[in-house]
Amino acid sequence: MIKTPQLRGLLANYQNILVAEEFESFEREVERLLLHYYDLLAKLAPGQERGRKVHELLHEQELASAHIKTTCQKGCGACCHLEVEITSDDAAILADSVAQGIALDSVRLREMSARERLDKAWAQGAVPSNRCVFLGADNACRNYENRPAVCRKHSVVSPVAECEKVGGNPVPKLMPLAEIILSAAANQVGNNFGALSKMLQLEMDQRLEVVLNTGKIGILTEEIL
Repeated sequence: MIKTPQLRGLLANYQNILVAEEFESFEREVERLLLHYYDLLAKLAPGQERGRKVHELLHEQELASAHIKTTCQKGCGACCHLEVEITSDDAAILADSVAQGIALDSVRLREMSARERLDKAWAQGAVPSNRCVFLGADNACRNYENRPAVCRKHSVVSPVAECEKVGGNPVPKLMPLAEIILSAAANQVGNNFGALSKMLQLEMDQRLEVVLNTGKIGILTEEIL
């Protein structure tokens, strides 16, 4: 199965420090959990239902690891200038929130969605052109309740300055089960993975096409147009 980079890194580290038999046992347990969550998510409808379940499962992991203090706080915004990658399920949730009135910078969304993966523009860090389209003027998320899975599990334990400077070395808080859940979600049929801007723009364009093809242009909100 596809695994998140963090889960692959964890497995590689354990392979280096455990004896063969111990690592094989650990690897089998990871695979068992991957299959468990894959089967659980596979029973749900693609899009909002499956995406919300992933968010619920990740929230449980946040609560379970609350004793590990992080340096993240409202208004940091540094990670909101990165090439954040989301699933199709996340994109469906975000598109629905836009249709319901959550504001976003549609012009910049279109511009950012045209970037190639790992575009060198992202290396500039916290510059205006890299701001998440849901990031407010106060550097707080305007769509926090509907934030993608990766935003829910991402937090750091290192000083804030490491996130803010280009070439910094932020240390993420690792929640192994959260990585397994995200990996199980990424393996779901049709649940593609890509940059937030590209996935959201694709989802909104597809919805617009459906509406135009059915002649129901009147139901579109200004944000989608």
